[in-house]
Amino acid sequence: MLVRTPLKTRRLCLKLQSLNDFDGYFAMSKDPFVMRYIGDGSVFHWTRAVAMEKFKAQLDIQAGSELGALAVYTRDSQRYLGWCAVAPSRFLDGIELGYRYCRAAWGCGYATEAAAALLGEVYRASDFSRILACAHPQNRASINVLHKLGFSLAYTKPSRAAGGRIPVYFIERETFCPSL
Repeated sequence: MLVRTPLKTRRLCLKLQSLNDFDGYFAMSKDPFVMRYIGDGSVFHWTRAVAMEKFKAQLDIQAGSELGALAVYTRDSQRYLGWCAVAPSRFLDGIELGYRYCRAAWGCGYATEAAAALLGEVYRASDFSRILACAHPQNRASINVLHKLGFSLAYTKPSRAAGGRIPVYFIERETFCPSL
């Protein structure tokens, strides 16, 4: 992977995803509140066995890639919080920041802290000039994270899964401030 791991912040540890992360990932993905703004908002419908196969395949793909998802844990208790990723996006036709967190992690600033660390490391280790992100228009918390990071609205894009247009945001290397 392009970024040095583990990435550590004051409160968090971001590390390469592994099979050890599956239980937290699966539980988070079964939470209807977590999933309400993801795709069509339906709860993760895979069985545990199918989800494990897909998770293993994702790990295999990521192992051969420069970019991908990092599992996010608290530094003190090593509690799984979710994931944060910078990866190529076919939907956005560019490099995209994405994240998903367990409901117990919401409202603590973890998403902003993890994303700032990951963006800083990606910009340090690559020549990317722009990173994109999108959020469901009703997901105010996620949009607030993007604004705190310095993302600006670029355009909207139709999304069949979301049933409308999705705002797409961007941040340029020159405007990113890693000391959030």
